[in-house]
Amino acid sequence: MKKLPLFAVGLLALAVSGCAVGRVAAPAENSGKSAVITGQVDSSASHADDWDDVAEVQAHDPIEPVNRGVFWFNHQLYTYVAKPFSTAYEFVFPELVRRGIRNAYENVRFPVRFVNHTLQGRLDRTAKETGRFLVNTTAGAGGVMKPADKIPALADLPKVDTGQTFGKWGVPHGPYLVFPVLGPTSSRDLVGTAGDTVLNPVAWLGLLFGGAAWTTAVSAPSGAHGVPDQMDRYDMATKDALDPYISARTGYMQNRASAVDR
Repeated sequence: MKKLPLFAVGLLALAVSGCAVGRVAAPAENSGKSAVITGQVDSSASHADDWDDVAEVQAHDPIEPVNRGVFWFNHQLYTYVAKPFSTAYEFVFPELVRRGIRNAYENVRFPVRFVNHTLQGRLDRTAKETGRFLVNTTAGAGGVMKPADKIPALADLPKVDTGQTFGKWGVPHGPYLVFPVLGPTSSRDLVGTAGDTVLNPVAWLGLLFGGAAWTTAVSAPSGAHGVPDQMDRYDMATKDALDPYISARTGYMQNRASAVDR
């Protein structure tokens, strides 16, 4: 078996870690092993718009000491590896190029959205998602551009994933977990992430052509394009927090509760 070059392994780790912190929202004050979150996030802050009107959420964290240790490791990774990578990525690639990469990979994830809208019984959204995909793929040069955003009937569809679908079905979060590199999740969302991976055509290419190098080549840009924004969100969730772990956990739970409510 051929080994991956070290730089490729590092790039893939950055991409994965960038994706992981994307679900961490703005911080909310709390403490203790079981965090109960009520009320609203300040709607006057533009970065918190996605988490307004968050319902009450309880974080079940039975292995908090272990999770805290992994969180510390991830924090070092984000601080000393992912953030410098983010700065370099923004320096090398102008905003127009970054936006095109982001749009293309978002377009490719159409099966994830199609299946989950359908499983949630939102056939109207399934139809709109299909329309968006067709318009962006044809008129948007394979999804690099998003002309569908200019069509009112196809614009402003909420994000959707398999973990969110489980939540809408009433499946509880289960234990809160923090994985090395992958970051925060719950047992429900961990299974959901596996479902998203199965539905993602990027993963199909890796299986079709085989080889870790190919999988890295097609997967790394998917995560890398979002690292700058995700680092900003992570900083908002943890900077100046009395307990960054609690703040990040609370932000994650708020984000996922908001996703289920969409």
